[in-house]
Amino acid sequence: MVNWIHLLFLKVKAEASKQDNPNLWQAMNGPFADKYWKAAVKESTWAFKLKRYPDGLAKKFKRRFCAWGDQQLEGINNFETYAQVVQWTTVRLLLILEVLPDLKSKQGDITATFLHADINPKEEIYVKMPMGFKKKGKVLKLKKTLYGLRQSPRAFWKYITKSMNKCRMKQTMFDPCLFVGERVMCVCYIDNLIFWSRDKRHIDKLANKLIEVGVDLEEEDDAAGFLGVRME
Repeated sequence: MVNWIHLLFLKVKAEASKQDNPNLWQAMNGPFADKYWKAAVKESTWAFKLKRYPDGLAKKFKRRFCAWGDQQLEGINNFETYAQVVQWTTVRLLLILEVLPDLKSKQGDITATFLHADINPKEEIYVKMPMGFKKKGKVLKLKKTLYGLRQSPRAFWKYITKSMNKCRMKQTMFDPCLFVGERVMCVCYIDNLIFWSRDKRHIDKLANKLIEVGVDLEEEDDAAGFLGVRME
């Protein structure tokens, strides 16, 4: 059994036997321990933001605990990062349909978006504790994604897609960010959702189902102020 392992081999476990499997203890007790900490443990920070309505009025103050994703190494602690984004042609089409057949619309905003999805078990990510909570010699191993991580958008996209499927909302071939159910249509742009239906009660029913499966959904206004674009 080896006594130490280089950082770049820390993830290469497929060909190793159980006895030779590299692990954290080997990394921290070998000659490359300092390099391991610099590469594996990411810096963290607090981010503060003022969210505004489309007309510029203050809506709410937000604070986020973020990781420095620019310090991540591709192939070691992040792999696939691509996430779908709704096409604006889809949004425009549904806004037209809202006017013509007199559909009802509602917006939804998901609170703490990137804190919902699980970290891929193959991706071991450590971050330094945030200011105000630091303890000497202690770091955090992430179980959930965090703002700033390169894989967070993709992980959240997979999470919201799975949650929609649980509520019998299916993706369309035209646009994977457009979900269609029996009585409701929904467009997803990261953490911003717009629902359309002939009856707002159907939208409320779907929203309650999403909350039941764990989506922290906050009700917004109608589609008139989607993504900061004011439509009248």
